[in-house]
Order: sequence, then C-alpha cells, then structure tokens
Amino acid sequence: MLYKSLYLPDMIKWEEDSLSDKFGRLEITPLERGFGRTLGNALRRVLLSLLEGFAPVSLSIEGAEHQFSTIPGVIQDVTELVLNVKSLIINLQGENKGVIRLNVAGKGEYTAKDFTADKHVKIVNLDQEIAQLDDTGKLSMEITVEKGKGYIPADEWSIHGKEEKAGIVLLDSWFCPVRKVNFQVKSARVGDRTDYDHLIMDISTDGSIDPKEAVNEACAIIIEHLQMIPAGLEPEEKPDHISEEKDSKNDFLSFAVDDTDIPTRIANVLKSAGIQTVSDLIETKSADILKIGGFGPSSLDTVNEVLKKQNLAIDD
Repeated sequence: MLYKSLYLPDMIKWEEDSLSDKFGRLEITPLERGFGRTLGNALRRVLLSLLEGFAPVSLSIEGAEHQFSTIPGVIQDVTELVLNVKSLIINLQGENKGVIRLNVAGKGEYTAKDFTADKHVKIVNLDQEIAQLDDTGKLSMEITVEKGKGYIPADEWSIHGKEEKAGIVLLDSWFCPVRKVNFQVKSARVGDRTDYDHLIMDISTDGSIDPKEAVNEACAIIIEHLQMIPAGLEPEEKPDHISEEKDSKNDFLSFAVDDTDIPTRIANVLKSAGIQTVSDLIETKSADILKIGGFGPSSLDTVNEVLKKQNLAIDD
C-alpha cells in the first residue's frame, strides 16, 4: 500500500496530571520529519479560528437608550456593563440561541450567578462580576446569546441581519471557545534514527468545551476538507466562500499577542495587563494602554505598525 513506507505515530496521549476542562497537553509521536510542524500548524489554525462557540450578541438595559448611558444607582456605566457581559462564558446545550436576564435591586455586588436563564443555557463563569448597585439602584437587563464562529465586530452585525435600535446594544462577539494554542516539536528516536518528530500541543479553552472535544472537532474539520480533494468538486457543487481577506482578518483577531509580529517584550507587557489577544488589544483605548507600566509611545507605534498590516488599529 501507498502508506506502508510512512512511519505512523504509536503514541497519542493526553497528559493526565494537567488535563482539565480548560487545559490539556497532547503528545503525538513519532511522526515523519517535518510532519510535527505540519500537523501542529494545521490544528492550531483550526482550533483558533474555525470552531463554533457561543457568545452574547446583544444587550438591552431598562432605562438605557445607548451604550454611553448611565443608570441611577448603578456604579458602572453602560460601557462598563457591556465589557462585563462580553466576558461571560456560555454554553447553549443543543440550541443555537438563548436568553439570560438579570433583575436586581438594592445595594450589592451582582455576578453571573444572579442571572436567570433559559433551561438550555449554562453560564460557565458564575463568578463573573456584572454590576454594583447602591441603596437606590435597580438594574434590569436582557442578553441574547447565539452560536457562531470566529469574531464578529458590533458594526458588522448588520451583514447578518441585525440592526442596533434604541435600547438595544449590539456587541462585539468572539465565539471561539479556544483561547490559546502553543506547540513545540522535539526529536524522537525510532531504532537508530533520531530525526523523527515528537509533537507537543498545549490547548487552553474557556471552559465551555474541553480540550479533547476541541481537538476532535478540529480534526473533523480538517478531515472533511481533505476528503474533498481526491474527488474534486463540480462547478455547481462549489460552496460559497467568504472573502479570503475577511477570513484572514478574523483569524488574526483571535491570535494571542505573542503569536504575532509584536516584539516579545511588548507582548509580555500587554499580557501582564490582561491583554491576551489581538481582539483584546484593538478593543482597548490607546490612552489606557499607555497607562501600563513599561509601555510607552514608541511601543504603541510598534504595535500599530503590526496591526496596520491587517488594516487594524488600536482605538483612540
């Protein structure tokens, strides 16, 4: 057979000691020389950009006409509430859409555990802070959650048939449940040869999906595409594609800052301030970034040069 000359892996395992709902280390060995990087790159790209997930897509708050409103008795303004809502990690069990609601009054700090939700909606990070109220405060909000893929900025929801109306705020939505993927390739020995590859992948998720499930989904996507190649496609069977430029941009937004051309020192400073991805970066105002210790105007210029290549920029 054609593949008898290829040495296939005889060890594919997850490191049990570190495996959790949010992190997993996968080892695959031995692989033909160069195939470790081939597999690692393919899986990493798919894990970070093509898996479906769930995210808040719109928010309505009683008494707030737009996201720059303030609500009497609520410490946070609507912009801060939006940021807290966008940090929710949600799983829709068997459905494509769901709604969660918050109705609270009186002094206190309220978190995601105070939401009421449709029965198929599961909030993963129940300790996520939502709002602080004083004695006179009252807050009523409704959040729509949907299933999706990649990153959709608020101003692009119109393409998907949604319009911002008075009292409804459309949100920047990051659906990808995988937060970070790193891999390394080491040498592996087979008999007298030491030039085989040993692939080690570290996969971090948001907890709405575990690393094993994420890798299984990524493999299924890759296999589905590869199986189409030998048979080919008739012209009338060719699927509709989103433009390559837009795919590339959405893919880049999900990258960790240290996986871009941003210098390592600057990337480490950003990560220490909680800015993990390119999406986090462009959503942070330049004035706030300049307040980070060790990050000055020259660092900002360097970062913007990298973002400019993708037609992106840090918000002024």
